[in-house]
Amino acid sequence: MGRAKFLGFCVLGLSLALSGCVTRTYNLTRDRVDQDLSSSSGNRGYLMGNAPEVKDRDTTRKVRVFEIEFGKGNKSDVKCPATTPLASVTDEPMMIQEQVTQMEAVSMSFEKYTVAKNDTLQKISQKFFGTTKKWPKIYDANRDVLSGPDKLYPGQVLNIPVRSEKIVETEINLK
Repeated sequence: MGRAKFLGFCVLGLSLALSGCVTRTYNLTRDRVDQDLSSSSGNRGYLMGNAPEVKDRDTTRKVRVFEIEFGKGNKSDVKCPATTPLASVTDEPMMIQEQVTQMEAVSMSFEKYTVAKNDTLQKISQKFFGTTKKWPKIYDANRDVLSGPDKLYPGQVLNIPVRSEKIVETEINLK
């Protein structure tokens, strides 16, 4: 039975990896709400005699969380690079100059975000960017505040990078 379970997990992992899904697991510590931890819990099942001494019970429990992010289903919006015309060698310097002026117009601005309980960089990335894959951008923008990518504490204020693009008209379009 153990070998069949292992094989099942391998097949599941392989299918998730090939489908473009992002999976993530982590541990959480939660309070125990499933037990009555008061000292007046009765005789604990003993009919006669004295019950043994009450041992200290854990007030917390560990929970394993599995998150699966499915890939984008609509892949038809991606344009094929083979259908775009190729630039000639003489046009190359002009193309580089246009790219430089367009890149200057893109400036980075930041939005403030206060970390809540059980927040991770991937969850914050999901809130702001719609995907968990852009968490390194948030980490890079906050290296001075964060000691590591998994070291988030409630109440920390993070700078979330937000790209603001200005409309740039090239000289060719202005004629």
